[in-house]
Amino acid sequence: MLLFENKEQKLINILKFVGSPFKKFVSTGEIKEDVGITPSRQEFLENLANFIKTNENFILPIIGEVGQGKTHLYWALKNVIYNYNTVYISLETVNKKFYYRTYSEFIENMAVKFGDKMDSEDRVAPLRNMTKQLCNEWGANQRKFGFFQIADLDKTKEIAFKKWADKHEDKDALMDVITAITAHQLEPYKKFEAERWLIGELMDVRDLSRLNLKHDLRKRTHAFAMLKVFIENSNKKSLLFLDDFERVIPIQKFVYQSTEEVEEIEEVFDPSWFGNKQVPKRNTAERTLDKILELHKIKGLRMIITLKSIDYLEELKKKIRENNEKLLLMLKEPLVMPDFKEEDMFQFYKENLEIFFANVNYHEYSKFFSNSLFPLNETVLKYIFREANGNPREIIKCLIKIFNDIVISNEKLEEILEKYQ
Repeated sequence: MLLFENKEQKLINILKFVGSPFKKFVSTGEIKEDVGITPSRQEFLENLANFIKTNENFILPIIGEVGQGKTHLYWALKNVIYNYNTVYISLETVNKKFYYRTYSEFIENMAVKFGDKMDSEDRVAPLRNMTKQLCNEWGANQRKFGFFQIADLDKTKEIAFKKWADKHEDKDALMDVITAITAHQLEPYKKFEAERWLIGELMDVRDLSRLNLKHDLRKRTHAFAMLKVFIENSNKKSLLFLDDFERVIPIQKFVYQSTEEVEEIEEVFDPSWFGNKQVPKRNTAERTLDKILELHKIKGLRMIITLKSIDYLEELKKKIRENNEKLLLMLKEPLVMPDFKEEDMFQFYKENLEIFFANVNYHEYSKFFSNSLFPLNETVLKYIFREANGNPREIIKCLIKIFNDIVISNEKLEEILEKYQ
């Protein structure tokens, strides 16, 4: 008994030295989540994964109040459909360059990782394979002049343009895309610069001139064209996970600004339509929504959107109806995220502790505490569950508070836990 008490004290000492296992309560799309899905949500996750695998070109709303774990769901889903290009975009931060940022995220996610390591070669390998495949489809592998394989660059570009012309509205953007792809595969002295363009690096006039290109991917039409090309020609199917979607469903408003302030790439109205220097301009959120709805033109793209309530979904339907009523066919019936159940919270707590102590190399935790809730207990965890009403974020907030007390306070553990019973 004394030995176990010593182990308990050692665990407390470790916590006081390294800090709390619960340090954040907001999941993000940038930092990978190690904690898996809870038991009661496993069926929800499986149904969601099956829907994605059996459908394409859809917008699927997922409804969940703040702190329900919608962003955590992204990581769980990404692990289940690991053979998809699954990309997370938070609409809390996106306002300008939506297509460019989305394309950049797809390029990053297409890269093949070995463990947690990925060098520059691994990062561009899928892109190189794709440009090679496309050029071969355009006839670049046809042999000319005997045994030597010499591609007819102009003919290859002509074949590509004819093949894709009816799929792209902006022909200048399409031509730049084709030129960059063919340069990457068929012009050795331009390969490096073309690769920079294709991964979305910003380029100056001199670099563009060398490649015979008009714009880099800062231009909206070019970023959209590249996004379309890569999603439609990737060896993997693509899923776009758009979080915080209610941020782009504003009440209809017009604001005014001078024509000089209207950026060409963000322009909605042609200033020449108006006789004065003040033109109506849709707000940023509405322009972002317009761009998202344009994604329906990309064949095979699946979209999940997260919303706080059904009310926001009804407002979205209204906005889609104003934009293009046919797009309502893409909008599927929403899925509602379930609350945590009590047993979910217990598993979540234990799993977090196991990962935390493994990361700080305290491997005795699994040996001595695998069947224990220490340093908390069942009564405290049930109290937390009641106080949080099953909301995952509120549960984590409570856990953060208790463990901060344990780490910082000089009170005995029993005295600290008494406050939460």
